[in-house]
Amino acid sequence: MDNKKKTYTLEIIGQNGSFKVEGLSMNGTNYVSETEVDTKNWPATFKFTAKDEEGNITEVIDHAKLVQQVSYEWDNNRFYLAFGEVSEQELLKERLAAAEEANTNAELALCELYEMMMQ
Repeated sequence: MDNKKKTYTLEIIGQNGSFKVEGLSMNGTNYVSETEVDTKNWPATFKFTAKDEEGNITEVIDHAKLVQQVSYEWDNNRFYLAFGEVSEQELLKERLAAAEEANTNAELALCELYEMMMQ
């Protein structure tokens, strides 16, 4: 019997690029890393794809988020990463926030243009 644990590669694709995390194992539904994964540049919502070491896609979430990354002392301080699906309500909230930001930017640009014209 082969006791070798499978390894997984995660691909995170968002508006600000793509990120790859390799060499993870699994424990339940969590991906496990020997070291902390740098997630600071990951977008809030992203496409998530997991592949096993043979290249088989094992999980896809079109609108995913990182739920948590936590280290457990009982497991030699390995880091557990949990991902979840972003709800339709959360997606709508993100779209509305982006639209509000775009409106604010347009309003600021119009104000600057008006001020330039008045000089």
